[in-house]
Formats: sequence, structure tokens, C-alpha cells
Amino acid sequence: MGDRRIDFTDKLGRLAALGTEQGLESLVLRTPASLTWLLGARVHVPQTLDSACLDVVVDLSGQTPTATVVTNTIEAPRLRDTELSGLDVDWRIVPWWQPRDSVLPTGPTVGSDGSVARTIDVAVQVATLRRVLTMHQQALLAHLCSDAASAATEAAYTISPDMTEYAAAAVLAAALLGRGLDPIVLMVAGDDRRREHRHPLPTDAPIGHRAMLVCCARRHGLVASVTRLVAFGDLRAEEKAHYRALLEVERAFLDASMPGVRLGDAFASGTAAYGANGFEPGEWHRHHQGGFSGLQPREFPAHHGSDAVVPAGSVLAWNPSAAGWKVEDTAVIRPHGAQVLVHDPSWPVVNVGGRHRPGVLVR
Repeated sequence: MGDRRIDFTDKLGRLAALGTEQGLESLVLRTPASLTWLLGARVHVPQTLDSACLDVVVDLSGQTPTATVVTNTIEAPRLRDTELSGLDVDWRIVPWWQPRDSVLPTGPTVGSDGSVARTIDVAVQVATLRRVLTMHQQALLAHLCSDAASAATEAAYTISPDMTEYAAAAVLAAALLGRGLDPIVLMVAGDDRRREHRHPLPTDAPIGHRAMLVCCARRHGLVASVTRLVAFGDLRAEEKAHYRALLEVERAFLDASMPGVRLGDAFASGTAAYGANGFEPGEWHRHHQGGFSGLQPREFPAHHGSDAVVPAGSVLAWNPSAAGWKVEDTAVIRPHGAQVLVHDPSWPVVNVGGRHRPGVLVR
């Protein structure tokens, strides 16, 4: 808890610096990504909504910034007892039937991260700020990624060819929840659907001889993206070659993900590797290739025109795919480059460019 309090104070200091730069006396945070970055907590009730169950008003007018949580009478007790327990925040509680907007500050010295009338829109500046995780968050993310990888391994050893995709997704969800991870994305593709659909929401079709398990797992507001491939029976030589070639495509994305690099240039290096490794040069047109992550499954899909600079301490999740295969990881950007985090020592690995990358689990 001590580390969390220190981390919270550090983030308030970053927001204060942003406020000084923008000439603001207060800042309203409403988007889930901003709130989870600041609080390190679950800010949702239904996971399907893009809105949170609270807002935070940061007062920047004094010597030390302070934070006030604005929420309703339903959520306040739970948030106090669980998600925000121990954090030094003030509270503004409204009846559940009263919109929170009615008590949020407005005016020419009030900034917001979006969707607050009569405030200064600093959504881009806040997104840039939160993109760099604190050292505390980076440590939490590493632990999260390890647990998510372990959950995927457990699921991969549990499923069977005659299971439906829905049943396999249930196994994966149970493994994630058992480790205290919220499964915010769950996808499963059996043998018949791997080549056809890049976002395979589970169906009642049987898995068959090949399975792809995909999840995004969240804890402390941070997100890990994981894809694992399972083969029931030996891989054919062609399958091995295709998967190895795809790992080389991923290597190009990761090698290009250096601090200070334009995101669009890292993307271009990765997409150029499709043709260089025997795939159709336009294979990347069939699926987005990933982008900034950490607080969301993807902040936005990277593309050639992405001018944002990749900073040290940010998180990238690339996910190249081709020929029915996909590889995906969550990587924090260190001063020397991308460090991949989704690893379980029980999973077979392939050495690609000096990195241990996930192989296909053959059962």
C-alpha cells in the first residue's frame, strides 16, 4: 500500500506539471484509461461501457495537488472499502439519480480529458502523460503478464479437441479469474476458423485439431494481451515454417520499437517484414497490427500515419497474423528497446533474435 500511495502522489505531481503548462487551476478526469492510470483500480461496473462509475477532480490551485472522487451513493461505499482504500482522496457523493456532471467544475481554468462542457480539452496531453507508466506500474504489469501467461498455459493444457469454442473460453476465463484477473477480451478459434477470422469470438463449433486462445486481462487498471496456439497432433512442416516466419515478422515490430521512434515508422518496419518473410506484402491489410497498450487493450491501432513518439516506459502490444497463425505479446519500452513480458516457463519457446518467443504447444 505504501508504494501505491507514493505512486499516486507522483502521478498527481505529473498532472500538476501539466496544469501549470496549460494554465489550469483544476483538471477533471473522466475516461476509464485516465482514471485507471491515476488510481490503479477498477473504475467500471459493467465492463461493456466506455464510461466509468466515478470522476476525479484534481485541484491544482494550491501548493500540493489534491484529488476529489465524484461518485454516487451506490458506488461510494464499495469504492471506499475496496478499490480506493488507503488512497488520500476527498469525496463528493451525489444521489444515484443525479448526473455527476452537475457538480463538476467548469470554466476557462478547468481542463478535462474529454466530454466535459465549458472546459479546456486536454485529452491529447493527458493521453501522452499517462502513456508513460511509473516504475510501480511497470512492476505491476510484469506480474500481471506473468499471471496471464500462466492462465493461458493452464487453459491450453485443459482444453480438448471435442470441446466447443465457448467451453474453451470458459476454461480460459476461469483460469484468469482464479488469478485475480478480469478477462476483458476473450476469443477462441478452432481449426475451422483460425484462417477465416482475426477476431474470433467463441462459437459452439468444436475446436478440432488446432486452437487459438486469445485474451486481454486486466488488474490494477493495467492490461496484458496474450495469444497462445495449441496443436492436438504434430505440426506439419508447412505449419512450422509459417509460424516461424510470423515470429520473424513480430521480431521486426519489436526491433523497431525503440524510445524516440515515431510509432508509424515502427509500424512500417513490421509490415514490411511480411513480404520479406514469404507472406503476401499486403497481408497486414487483413488485421490491425497492434499499438500502444498498458491501460487499454489498444489505445488505437497503429498505422503508417501515427505520428506519436514511442517513449521509454510506454507499452506496446503488437499482434501480427497470417496463414491462420497469430503471435501477440505485451512489451514495455526500456531505454534499450522492447522487453516482452508475457512469459510462462512451462510454455515451449523459440529463440528469435535473442528473445524467447512462444512456440506452438503440441499435445
